[in-house]
Amino acid sequence: MDFLSNMMGGGRREEYQDFTRRYDEGAPYDRISDEEAAQRYREVAPGLSQEEYRLSAREAFERMSPGEREEFGRMLRDEARLQGHGDFIDRDHDGRDDRFQDPDYLAGTMGRMHQERPDLLSSVMGSALGGGGGGLLGGMMGGGMTGGEGTRGGGAGMMGNPVAKAAVAGIAAMAAKRMMSR
Repeated sequence: MDFLSNMMGGGRREEYQDFTRRYDEGAPYDRISDEEAAQRYREVAPGLSQEEYRLSAREAFERMSPGEREEFGRMLRDEARLQGHGDFIDRDHDGRDDRFQDPDYLAGTMGRMHQERPDLLSSVMGSALGGGGGGLLGGMMGGGMTGGEGTRGGGAGMMGNPVAKAAVAGIAAMAAKRMMSR
C-alpha cells in the first residue's frame, strides 16, 4: 500500500476522498463517470497485494446484489473463455456457478487472478482499462447487460453496464478508503 500512500500525497488525497464519497452515496454508476471508474482502477489495482485486492473486491461485491454479482462473474467467465483464458471460474463446466452470488467466493477468485496473472483482468477487460480491443469491459460496459448470453458488445462506450462499473469502481474505492484510513 506504499504505492497508494505515495500516489495520494498532495492534492490526490482530496480527489480520492471525493471519489470514495460519491461511491458511498449510492449506486456508483450514478455518480462516477465511465472514464473515472477505469482510471481509478488502473491507478490503484496494480499496487495492491493479493490480500488487499481480495478485501477491496469483497467489500465492493458485498454492496452488489447477489444477482449483480452472479452477472459480473458470468460475464467475466464468458469473456475469459472467448479470449482463450479457459474456465478459471466455472471449474465444473456446467455453465452456471451459483457461487458467483457469494461475495467471498467472487472476491477470492478475483484476488487469485490478481496474484497469479495480474494482467489477466486487464486483458480480459480490454480497452476499458487501457488494454487493446473490446475486451470484457468494452463489451460489458459498452454493450449493456447481457444476462450472461455473451459479452461482446463493442468497446466504444465503456460503462454501459452498471454491474461492471460497480465492480471496477468498487474495488478502487474500497482500496483507496482502506489506505486513507491508515
